Amino acid sequence: MRFIAALLLTFLLWMPAAADELAELAQTNRLLQAEYELAKSEQLYFIFDLQASQILFKVSGVAVARLPILSLRSWGRPADGIAYTLKKRSARKEPEREQIAIPDGKEEAKPQPVPPKPGEPPKAPEVQALEITDMPTEYVLELNDGTLLTVRATLAEDADFKEKLRHYLDKYSWFVTRPLISISHHRQGNAYNEMLLTLPAREARMLYWSFQEGGRCLVRWP
Repeated sequence: MRFIAALLLTFLLWMPAAADELAELAQTNRLLQAEYELAKSEQLYFIFDLQASQILFKVSGVAVARLPILSLRSWGRPADGIAYTLKKRSARKEPEREQIAIPDGKEEAKPQPVPPKPGEPPKAPEVQALEITDMPTEYVLELNDGTLLTVRATLAEDADFKEKLRHYLDKYSWFVTRPLISISHHRQGNAYNEMLLTLPAREARMLYWSFQEGGRCLVRWP
């Protein structure tokens, strides 16, 4: 009798672990199938591997860049999502390109630049192009099902008091604001799912630079 009871207890303890393994195998299989379709396009796509704490940039199934996720915080989780399209990205401070005014003939004539002296090479026009260093380190990536991937960089060592205060307010207000936002979405009949990813500053800029609206990605949920 004791043997039967011990066997039953072992079986009951094994069942949850077996169910988790089956769910993980199912997710891996779906992820591989979805990646196969993206790899055939020969275009850049992204894999947010939240289990391995990394973001992969891939082309034709080959990883061309790998970004570490230093920490992950989640609220909710889409039930069956694997493949997504980036619907919108928004930053606290969007990168800005200098606007070039096109004259309409009504403006006053501006003085022409002084021509170079004999023997001097002509000066190149001053055109400001956006670079990776101009990209933001705090932004939100909204996927096509409404899931939010919020990206934050680590606090810089030379951050001033104002930046430190805002950083810690954002960090600890999460536990207050997300339940309220979730309740609001629930009343409207919508689920609220958000993942907060902390990356090194350079890698956060690289992701914003590369992941354009309309881009495709896969997510391996934890």
